[in-house]
Amino acid sequence: MPGVTRAPAGYAGSMVRWLAGFVAVLSVFAADAPVPTITLDTPVVSRFLGLGVQWDPYEYQPSAAAWALTLKRVDYLRPAFLRVMWWANPYCSGFDDSDNPQYVWQDGEAKANARLRPLLKILDYAESRKIDVMLGEWQWPVDLGPGRPISGPEDPRWARMIADFVHYLTRVRRYTVIRYYNFMNEPNGNWMWRDRKVDYDAWKTGVLHLRSEFDARGLRGLPIAGPDNSADWGWLDRTVKDIPHSIGFWDMHWYAMDRELREGAVEKLLREKRQVLLANDPAAEQKGLYMGEAGILEGRVNGDQQPRVRTFEYGVLMADFAAQIMDAGWMGASVWDLDDAMHVVNGRPHPDVPDDLTLKTWGFWNTQGAAMGHPEDEAIRPWFYTWSSMTRLFPKGARIYSSRDRIAGVRAVMGRTGSDLSVMVVNTSDQHVSARIRVPGMATRVLSTFRYFDKDRAVDPESFPMPSGANKAIDLGAGADLEFPARGVIFLTTFK
Repeated sequence: MPGVTRAPAGYAGSMVRWLAGFVAVLSVFAADAPVPTITLDTPVVSRFLGLGVQWDPYEYQPSAAAWALTLKRVDYLRPAFLRVMWWANPYCSGFDDSDNPQYVWQDGEAKANARLRPLLKILDYAESRKIDVMLGEWQWPVDLGPGRPISGPEDPRWARMIADFVHYLTRVRRYTVIRYYNFMNEPNGNWMWRDRKVDYDAWKTGVLHLRSEFDARGLRGLPIAGPDNSADWGWLDRTVKDIPHSIGFWDMHWYAMDRELREGAVEKLLREKRQVLLANDPAAEQKGLYMGEAGILEGRVNGDQQPRVRTFEYGVLMADFAAQIMDAGWMGASVWDLDDAMHVVNGRPHPDVPDDLTLKTWGFWNTQGAAMGHPEDEAIRPWFYTWSSMTRLFPKGARIYSSRDRIAGVRAVMGRTGSDLSVMVVNTSDQHVSARIRVPGMATRVLSTFRYFDKDRAVDPESFPMPSGANKAIDLGAGADLEFPARGVIFLTTFK
């Protein structure tokens, strides 16, 4: 063919042999190349408050069998923290002629038990397991019967009602696990205001009223959690500058985009906000820095449904989210949420049996799955594997360590509790990664390994995580070499 230069005879064979030799040389060099080391020796949290879950009274009550199964699963989850939100309407029916609130317990314990049962079931469980509870109300109540309605969060009658209710729960019902009170959900969001007009000053006034009402009832030791903002990070800055002494537990919400996790933006911003808090409230770390709601926003559809909770990938992203929270020096996180059946999408009808657009889809499972024609939805979803592993292996009271060594797409944290330790390494990249995990001064210990990968995650018949293979003696002081397929999580732990 004109214009084509042909190679001499035998050239092709010589070239193939030369390339083979060259590749062999590269292989020798690759084999001798050092494995990247991640040394876990940088303390980031001295008093971890643990990981938890949102568990609210249900819009669609589980059957007795579904409730028993839920308790069994939560027993395995072993959360250190529950965020529990409700409304005032079940406990307050309105006001008398002197504008005094009328409470359900004033009509006898039987009526109180009936009206409050959806909440008391959760509090009873928390009390039986000694799990810290952050109790709260979504927003100010409406439809409390005839009379002057509650005007907004600044109305002092709402603070009085809350304080009376908490006094009833803690002093009469004797619940000891109510450790924090959340005054109004996400007050920075116009979705929480009936006229869609956000009013910071009204919210701040309500916080001050509530602090005064708590103190007057002997509840001085009960911290008000806040500001409970969702994004809108300036709301946190403003609150800590205006009313640092009225907030006793610093919490925010974040529903992250994938890019924010991949690029480490969660760690970066939370580290910055921690500094803002400490600069304006020297007691901030003693009070607690907590992510009150955490989830992945990308992929949300139909008003407020996140179908990605059914995917393996969601478990990797949430593990990375928790690791970045720890890395930034925050002291824990509560994930949104336990069970789809707890919440109806805002503004949607409430049919006797939910349809595919009724429920907020964010849970570890859906106890209404069979009723909806999707019995598979009642099974444990994949991301329960990573979140339950973290709640169990990074318990309340742990000291958290990170590493100054960074490998692209890889994040590692360690928790130490007494003589026990747990290491979590997350690979969010699309590449296979080799890494050496090292803990200076650590003697050889027998460790269990849990692996969460798309085609490699062992579970027992209940779908609870199981170790991958037999326990092994590993010298973390010298370093343990780990192989990570693309996208996944490895846990090493001494916990049984």
